[in-house]
Amino acid sequence: MFPNLLGQKAYRHLTNTDMARLIGVSRRGYEKKIASGYFTAEECKALCRYFNKPFEYLFATEPFDGVFRSAPR
Repeated sequence: MFPNLLGQKAYRHLTNTDMARLIGVSRRGYEKKIASGYFTAEECKALCRYFNKPFEYLFATEPFDGVFRSAPR
């Protein structure tokens, strides 16, 4: 659902368990969040801080010129 987030995860060789620990949920909880696309604001902030990336990049859903960007509202 969030290709840039998943790309950062892969680049750093993180597991689903590692990602879950970053946001304070269980592995299964993280997997549900990835599948549903629902993260709380605090979880998004934690991931943005960890990866040192802006929200618009990390949680982009639509490609634009080969780069995924946040979907328009």
